[in-house]
Amino acid sequence: MIILPGEMSKPTPIRTLLQSLIATKGWEGRVELHKVFEFWDDLVGPDIARQAQPHVIRKTILWVRVSDSVWMQQLHLLKVMLLEKLNSRLKKNKLTDLRFQIDASLGREEGEGAEPQDASPARFPSAERKKEFESLLASIHDEEIKAAIRQCWLKTGHLRDVEENDSH
Repeated sequence: MIILPGEMSKPTPIRTLLQSLIATKGWEGRVELHKVFEFWDDLVGPDIARQAQPHVIRKTILWVRVSDSVWMQQLHLLKVMLLEKLNSRLKKNKLTDLRFQIDASLGREEGEGAEPQDASPARFPSAERKKEFESLLASIHDEEIKAAIRQCWLKTGHLRDVEENDSH
């Protein structure tokens, strides 16, 4: 509580001061928009909440951090419905759009590294599959394209286990 001058005997609760400041500045609508951060998990459910979290509101656009491109695509397909559900909980100002950005730190269990949740040795190809992949690459003459395809496979984890075994 803060004591205002002239009211030494009766302290004014900070909540009252903040409500007064918000009303004076005309920030009620902006403050209300930020309630999305409080009810997001309840609104979208635990499965989506593990994969997507509201990050920032710019003007009337909510930016949502998403664990990966698959979830980004899925949420993009649900965008209209999500926006309607979000706005149904808001009284004054409404959100006009949802934008998604990837944040790979979402969707992992505590203590997990950068590996995908479903990573398992069975998911990675054998040395024979790697040879088959390399023979397919041999048919491509452009080295830059070969390198890009190989990098894509590595980034998606298809060759990670084999590459790690080759380096030992």
